[in-house]
Amino acid sequence: MERNITITLEKAKEWYNSDNKLLKEIALQAFSKEEMYAFDFTKIKSFDDALAALGYTPEQSITINNMIVNIKNYSKASAAMFMLNIVRKVLNTDYNMHLVQNADGQKTTWYPYFRFITKESSTFKYELKSGEYKKLGKIKSEGIIYDVLGGDTMKGNEGLGHFDSFTGIGYAYIDIGFLSCATKNIAKHFGEYFGMLVMEAMYGDMVDFEIIENKYQ
Repeated sequence: MERNITITLEKAKEWYNSDNKLLKEIALQAFSKEEMYAFDFTKIKSFDDALAALGYTPEQSITINNMIVNIKNYSKASAAMFMLNIVRKVLNTDYNMHLVQNADGQKTTWYPYFRFITKESSTFKYELKSGEYKKLGKIKSEGIIYDVLGGDTMKGNEGLGHFDSFTGIGYAYIDIGFLSCATKNIAKHFGEYFGMLVMEAMYGDMVDFEIIENKYQ
């Protein structure tokens, strides 16, 4: 008699890492070794999650966060960029990012794309209702409040820069270079959970700029 069972990837990892040979065999019937060793980027939803994934202890994370507070006293944008670089590195753990070619096995890079609109605007009403875009938070600049929308992604290039082999010239696009991820799903997650951090990295040092709401941090 045979029966099929359904197990989650998390449970399969647990069985595979156990001392029970039978459970290991069952886990390998459901998932490949590559799948079980794959990094789950969806669990990274905060800067502290990224630090934990890198192996920092809670005490070490506190030290790093205190350092970031000190940087913010001089430049909010610089502190945000420091955090973004670490987060993006962690999210792309399974991939090697290159300057003129994309990560292993991928055809193109992707980066998150944002919009900010006044609260009276109804331009993206349908996209918000359908869930295509999400409100990530609110910013204030020169007395005007804007909703920040995320969830969209754009195609990058073959790598973090773009190199034209015909002319021998490379092009450095700032948005692609700073924000690109190995896959569309990683870029979408990056933009959703860290979009307000991106806004602070871009505009945090402007006069009269303020993040007044952040739904994911």
